[in-house]
Order: sequence, then C-alpha cells, then structure tokens
Amino acid sequence: MNGPRAARATILASGSAGNAMLLEAGRHRLLVDAGLSAEALARALARVGVAAETLEAIILTHEHDDHARGAGPLARAAGLRVYANVGTAAGAAGALGGVDVTTFEMERPFAIGPFTATAFPVPHDAAQPVGFRIEIAARRIVIATDLGSAGRQMDPYLADADLVVLESNYDLGLLHVSAYPWFLKNRILSGRGHLSNDDAARALARTAGRPRAIYLVHLSEVNNLAALARDTVRAALASVGRGADAIRAVPPNGWTDPIEVG
Repeated sequence: MNGPRAARATILASGSAGNAMLLEAGRHRLLVDAGLSAEALARALARVGVAAETLEAIILTHEHDDHARGAGPLARAAGLRVYANVGTAAGAAGALGGVDVTTFEMERPFAIGPFTATAFPVPHDAAQPVGFRIEIAARRIVIATDLGSAGRQMDPYLADADLVVLESNYDLGLLHVSAYPWFLKNRILSGRGHLSNDDAARALARTAGRPRAIYLVHLSEVNNLAALARDTVRAALASVGRGADAIRAVPPNGWTDPIEVG
C-alpha cells in the first residue's frame, strides 16, 4: 500500500456460508462481520498475511450466524473488542459472553483507530441491522449486506462512496423456479429479506455520479449467478451513462484478493 494509512479492503467470505471483510489502513486492521468459525476466520486472515491478534476490533452489522458466528470465539481467543449496536449486542449476547463489547448509535460517527464508522439502518429480519460507511484516509467504503430493499435513505451513502460493497442476493426468475419452499421464497422476497439483482442495480444507477468500485456480495448459490448479477448492474449503470464503473460480483461463498481503495 502507498503511504502509512492507504486504504485496502479484502472480502474474506461472502455468501450464505458466512460473511467477513477485512479493512486496512497501513498497519491498522478492522474486521467487519465474523460469520465463519474462529478457525476459518484465522485461515482466511492468514491467506492475506494477517494474524487475528493484530486486528483493532470486530464490528458487526447484525447478529445472524452467517455474520456473527465467529465474533465471540475469535474475540476471546485474540483479545479483541467487538463493536455492535444495542439490538445486535442483545441478539448476540449468548455468543459474546466474556467479550469486551462497545455499543454505538445509529448515524453517529465513531472512531476505531484510524477508521471512522457511521452505521445506518437497513431493512432486514434481525434485531437492529445496519450498513456501514467507513472512512479511511479520506476514502469512503460503504457496506450494505442483508437488506430487503434499498430505499432512498441510503442514497447519500452510496453516492459518495469510493468503494461500494452491496448485496445482490438473487435473480427473481431463478428464485421463482428454484426448489426453495414458498415460505423461504417469501422471506427472501419480503421488504426485510434480501436484495435482488434488479433492486441493487436500481439503487446503484440512481446514485451514479462519481466513479466508484462496486463489489456485489452475498450472492445465493442456488438463485443467482455472478455473471448475471454483474451484467444486471452493468446494464443499469450504462443506461445512465456510467458504463465505465468497475463492477465485480463475488461468486457465492467466495472471496477476493485485497482491493486498493481510491
């Protein structure tokens, strides 16, 4: 990385099997979500040359297992602090026993070392789910996974980001013909379920303007294809004259190499 606090992001895991993202500013490191076992998280971190003990903290979007499963065990093993809002801390209380938990408030920036995080509400069937804008060295990373809709209240965050990490969970046609039972399909389709390719594309097209790197995440292994998610967003951006934005869809239960931000 260039400079002592250049921004870098690595998606360590993305999908129904677990979600985690590493942010780096020079020697400072922050883990956003910890949805794998502590052992699997340690292996994912080791893949990019990072030891868990060198993390500043773990910060959680919500308490569901695929985002918080390893937070308690990893924090206890590595002596880390966990940041969560009151609802998420209560929802994950059983898994976070013996952990130093710091709570944050919605839409009030707070600092973790060189990282400045702002949580914003997202609609999902969890206790108090959030997305994050995290600022590092004048670069803005916006992370929004597990949300049933992307309303205009999220637009300012998407519009001024240098890197957007946004859910693009399913293709509507594939979901309708999949073998999922109807109760599960209805949960996914609800306003507090998951975000479709089309809804992600509309939100990104609506907020197009400054150049952004876009990573589509939390893709379903049954109801989506990485190329389909990417091409849906690419077409929507091209329709508003933003066809040159860098877009990548992370394959279901996949990961990325480190991403230089800015």
